[in-house]
This record gives sequence, C-alpha cells and structure tokens, in this order.
Amino acid sequence: MKSLVCMTKLLFYKFMNGVGMTESHGFSPTKATLLTILLCSMLMLMGGAAVAPALPLIEQVFPDQGTLVSMIITVPSLAVGLVGFAMGALADRLGKVRVLSTSLVVFTVAGVVGFLMDGSSDEQLYVLLAFRFIVGIGIAGISSSVTALIAEYYGGMNRIKVLSYQSAAMGLGVLILEYTGGLLAEFSWREPFLVYLIGVPILIMVLLTMREPKRDVPEDVARVVPERKANGRLLAVCYATIFIAMTMAFLLPTKMPTYLQTELAVTTSATGLFLGVHGVTNACMSLMYRRLVQRIPPFKIISIGFFLLAASLVFLKISESIASSIALMVVAGIALGMISPAVSNTLAAETTATTSGKIMGGYSTCLNLGQFSISLISVPLFAAVGNSYPDLFAVMAVVAVVVGLTFIVLSRSSLATGKASA
Repeated sequence: MKSLVCMTKLLFYKFMNGVGMTESHGFSPTKATLLTILLCSMLMLMGGAAVAPALPLIEQVFPDQGTLVSMIITVPSLAVGLVGFAMGALADRLGKVRVLSTSLVVFTVAGVVGFLMDGSSDEQLYVLLAFRFIVGIGIAGISSSVTALIAEYYGGMNRIKVLSYQSAAMGLGVLILEYTGGLLAEFSWREPFLVYLIGVPILIMVLLTMREPKRDVPEDVARVVPERKANGRLLAVCYATIFIAMTMAFLLPTKMPTYLQTELAVTTSATGLFLGVHGVTNACMSLMYRRLVQRIPPFKIISIGFFLLAASLVFLKISESIASSIALMVVAGIALGMISPAVSNTLAAETTATTSGKIMGGYSTCLNLGQFSISLISVPLFAAVGNSYPDLFAVMAVVAVVVGLTFIVLSRSSLATGKASA
C-alpha cells in the first residue's frame, strides 16, 4: 500500500511539474514509448466504437429519439472535427506530451459519464450528448498530439513503419473495443461506457515513457532560416481523401448494428465481434503497407483501396446474409488499411517540428468530420432508397468507385510524382 502511495505521488509530481513533458535533448523513443503510442492510437477511432453494439438498446431506453441516439456515436467525431486543428496548434505551442496527457484525463472522465445515467428522462440524453462532445475534445487532443509525436520521433522508413503500426493499432482497437462493448451490452446499455476507463493505464504509461521530442535546430537559427513550407494542394487532397474514406467506413458502426440485430437476429456481443472483424483486417493490411508502398505509389494504393471499399459495400446488395456481412467487414478493413496509412504517411512527410501538430491536427479534423457527416447524410439517403440497407450501401459504393477513378488520374499528375510520394 505504501509503495502504491509513493507511485501515485511520483506520477502526480511528473504531471504537475512536467517531468516527462518538458523537452529532453537526450531522449530517444524506446520500445515502451512505441507501445504507448500504439495504445493511444487505439483510442483515435473510439469516439463511438465501444458503445455502437448497444445502440439498439439505447433506442429502447429513449424511444422516438432515433436521430439523437445515433449521434451518441457521431458527436465525438463532430467535436474532433471542430477543435482538432486548434488542439494540434495547441500541442505545437504547449507541448505534445502535455496535451496528450491532459486529453487522456478528459477522455476518461467524460467517457464514463454514460454509465451513471439511468435513462429516466429525455433530458439525460441531452446531458449524455454534451459529455460525448467533451469525449471528442479529448480524442482531438490524443489524435493530434500522438500522430505529431510519431512525425517528430521517427524519420524515413522508421516513420513509415510506425505510422503503419499506428493504423494497425487503430484497427485492432476497433476489434477490442467493439467486442468488449458488445459483451458489456449483454448486461445493460450503460456498461459499455466503462470501456473508457482504459484511459487510466494509458495515461500512466504516457507519464512514464514519453518526453517532448528534442528540436535539432536552435531557436535563434530557426528565426534566420525559413522552414520548408508544406505543399498546400497535397494537404488539401489528403484531407479530402480521409474525409470521404471515413464517411463511408463509418457507415458500418452506425448502421450495421441495427441491420444485424433486426434483419439477421444477431446478438449484441456477436455484433461487436462482427464490427471488430473490420478492425482486424484493417490492422493486418496496415502492417503490410510498408512493403506495399515500396512497390506501388501512394496514390495508386489509395485508388485500389477505394475500389475494394466499393466492392465490400456491394456485397450486401448482392446477398443479404451473415456471410456477406462478414465479407463486407473483411474487404472494407483491407481497403481502410490501405487508404489510412497512405494518407498519414504522405502528410507526415510534409511536417516540420513547428507544424506537425497543425498538419496532423488537420488530418484528425477531417477524419472525424467524415465520421460525423455520415449521421447527417445517412438519414435522408436511407429514406431516399426506401429504407433499404443494401441499397444504401450500393449508393456509397458508387461514390467509392468515382473516388478511385479520380486517384487513378491524380497518380499520373505532378502532385503524385512530386511531394505526394511518402
């Protein structure tokens, strides 16, 4: 007990006085640092992932509030979209590790609030949505700072490797959190919110294993020598790409639980496992990205990814069955495992020590705005296709084909042959 108290005091001292957060010129990232980065990365898509299997149960608790209930999944993404760039700029100014640590606290505290609800009134739903927005602010800080830290801690092929690991961790996080949330939903709709307590051990690891990256260029020299400017057109293409990809990819956790449980009679725990398959294949493909990019240019990889995403969405149009649902998840995971690391590596190559937070904050913003937008797009689109899930997926497949063809054209442009290569 005495040792536990001493450890708590040590961690508190580190957090308040910046040990582990102040700039350390002798620090090099260790394997423990890499593990911490990957654990933080697992949380980047966790805005609604953990509670997605419980959505049908929450709809029963708050009847006639279907649109608001679906926003439990997407409101965190809206928050990230609104404050992601600002959190990245804040990380550049105050320090990436300090912002990361504070964001983990916000993420954890706001995340578990749902467990304290009893669903006795619709007003509680509004309170829950407010805290879900705060969860998104925490995710914005986590996403911007941890991706910026990768861009600064690592370079060259090591950076490509670690960013591939990050995309894999994001996918693996979907599996773990979706399945855990599904299991907890077997007890009630409230228990899945306990998953957000995962932020506590991750915060401890951040405090113990991470330091602010050192700056190789002294500040007085940096004032004289202008920093390399990022390619604005390339940034815009990358931001638009991840926005569109996430819009289509997030159709799965927002619409698949209801489809699986109402149309195919799948349990909540099995629903979490279904959604997790997407994350596993995403993770496996992301791990292969480092080898893939040595043979195929990034823009062509993105094009192939969108074609695969289109193919996955067509599966449900062809065959409405559990088998086709599994196939959809597998192929969609492969597609996202190609698109995400291609975009993040391209953006990371454009960063400098003083712009990494802003550039990767923009990435986080567009990624999460794409996730949120599906809640706005899917409702009228779902009604337009006659409330048919297969037809809804087929429409999104057409969009994916158009984007894939666009990247075939872009792969032959100066944008791709210049700074577009990662």
